[in-house]
Amino acid sequence: MTWIEILLYISIWIIILPAITGLILFRRLDKDSQIILVVVLIGCIPQLLKFFMDGTALLNIVYNVYTPVEFIAYWILFRRKILTPSRKTILDGMAAVFILVSFYVIYSYDIRTTFISAWVALRNIFQVSWVGLCLLEYYYSEDSLINSSQPFFWFLIAITIYASSTAIYFSLWQFIEANKEQFHIVKAIHHIFNILLYIFFTIGFLKNSKLKYQP
Repeated sequence: MTWIEILLYISIWIIILPAITGLILFRRLDKDSQIILVVVLIGCIPQLLKFFMDGTALLNIVYNVYTPVEFIAYWILFRRKILTPSRKTILDGMAAVFILVSFYVIYSYDIRTTFISAWVALRNIFQVSWVGLCLLEYYYSEDSLINSSQPFFWFLIAITIYASSTAIYFSLWQFIEANKEQFHIVKAIHHIFNILLYIFFTIGFLKNSKLKYQP
């Protein structure tokens, strides 16, 4: 087994770590952490199916359905954090654009036979934009403070690192898949970012538990 294959297996199964951690600590999680836990639990379906059913029509369908579901979950999360009317309007406007694009994608492509990587890339680009709006919210608000003791700090880092890197990866996904031997390092980098995503989510859940029960 090569080191890239080892990374692949870790990347697939690492999602179990935040899923179990979040379920154990569920009663101690705040609303933000519960939304992230929903993202993780729903993500378990395509992630673990990939190990058993890679390349099948069912996996294509599941991954394609997961794309808008994850988008909605993150939109709910960021809408809780972005309170300024102008920035909230931008957030909702981007959501509306994504919905329109989604209708076009569903009409134009067969989601049973094609993994629509461009749809995923667009979702991740919007997520990075929402991180920027959220940081602006914190910057201009005198009452807002975010640091490493807060769970949302770790969620924000996770989303930023993963969404920014995978937006590029999925934009080039068709080309990378057609030239796997030449771009195996690129796939390995994607596995690393996927691993980091779920490690940071787990840290966020643990931080949330400590905050909520701090005397």
